[in-house]
Amino acid sequence: MLIEALLLGTVVAFLRGGTVKNMKLAHIRMPALLVVAFLLQSMLSFMMLAGSTWFIQQRMLIYALSYGMLFIALFFNLSHKAVWLVVAGSVMNFAVIFLNGGSILISAESLREAGFLNRLSLIEAGRLPHYLLLEEVSGVTTFFAKRFTPPSFYPVSQIFSLGDLLISLGIFFWIQNLFLGAGQYQRARMLRIDPHGKIMKR
Repeated sequence: MLIEALLLGTVVAFLRGGTVKNMKLAHIRMPALLVVAFLLQSMLSFMMLAGSTWFIQQRMLIYALSYGMLFIALFFNLSHKAVWLVVAGSVMNFAVIFLNGGSILISAESLREAGFLNRLSLIEAGRLPHYLLLEEVSGVTTFFAKRFTPPSFYPVSQIFSLGDLLISLGIFFWIQNLFLGAGQYQRARMLRIDPHGKIMKR
């Protein structure tokens, strides 16, 4: 969902008149931390699905490190209202992982519906220990599990959580802000008044 949010957000922003110039004026704070956190989580997901024993055993440490960097970077970008959605979704996802010993809760029914029968078989066989089936767990974290699937007409099969949805919405609206609102705001701040009361640009 995150890739779709990035692409759709960018396309919609340009259709609404957004420009790269506005994006350059927006000044995303600590972008390197955001990128490293994303790459860490992507690498961890890939290596765990590939069955890497080391990454599976060290997943809590890597999750803590990547989410720590993510939260620091998001904290310094809270001036963008859309970032609050990303924060809320990230907290939900991290809470699920942390409270379940480093495992992601996922619905068996949703796996069948999305056609991920091979992954379901591997989870049931215990070969993907970083996943827990929602149907075998109880507690408040089950509400934030990966349990939703997109409509049948959606071209990409996937399963997402409420946290994933909030993060995607936050990214979509953040991009709108960066390409449209933030740049215009920055230009407005560059206006100056001379001693004679005339407006001049910096």
